Amino acid sequence: MSAGFSPPFNTPGKIIRASHLFRDDGRTLVVAMDHGMMGITKGIEVIADTIEKVIKGGADGVLINFGIARKLADRLAGRIGIVLSIPFDVKYVELAVKIGADAVKTTYFGPVPLSEERMKQISEIAQAADDWQIPYMVEVVPTDEKGKVVYDLEQAVKAARVGAELGGDIVKTEYVGPVEKYREVTGSCPVPIVVMGGAKMDSPLDVLKMVWEAVKAGAAGGTIGRNIWQHKNPEKMTEAIVKIIHENLSVEEAAKIIQ
Repeated sequence: MSAGFSPPFNTPGKIIRASHLFRDDGRTLVVAMDHGMMGITKGIEVIADTIEKVIKGGADGVLINFGIARKLADRLAGRIGIVLSIPFDVKYVELAVKIGADAVKTTYFGPVPLSEERMKQISEIAQAADDWQIPYMVEVVPTDEKGKVVYDLEQAVKAARVGAELGGDIVKTEYVGPVEKYREVTGSCPVPIVVMGGAKMDSPLDVLKMVWEAVKAGAAGGTIGRNIWQHKNPEKMTEAIVKIIHENLSVEEAAKIIQ
């Protein structure tokens, strides 16, 4: 892992676990597959098969729930990093360590700044993650009063910084272009940012462009779900994004992979 990422991962456990997710370039692609908590979702009906496809595509990690991690442990072990999606409960940090996860993640969609109660919960999980030496990915996504994601630069800056201030080792939030503007988000956040994929985009090229711009702006990669596994060829879509993140392929070059 590159020296630039040593400050967030400053204990032996965090360093070792983070190395399962981040390559030497300090970047990562984690495929988000924790959507099953909302029921069966198109693209991950048979999640084991989808995991196989993203592994073949070169993904660095998968974001999954406890039940899937437990059920598929033998198929995941030694093949891909594991980020465990957990509720706002410190007990699940210990559980993540016990089952061999490489990081934990909590999800917050709502107004920014956060409520006192939510900030307290995130801070407590961050402390537990320090105690158990496991990286903590804080997902903070600003929304309006109707729950719709707000793609606004000022809100993105706040969301990323809040995630870091509360103790996150990694922050997951939305991408707000263009590149020059998003550098304000990455530049004011002292920990790695991985951009979310969000709702299914109309064109795969839009996904590739978003990832390319985010990385160019200083993001450490992405934690992307349905825009990978709802593509007609998840393996190739994974490969295309991986090569943008880790090999600096252009959007045009990466697009050839999924044609």
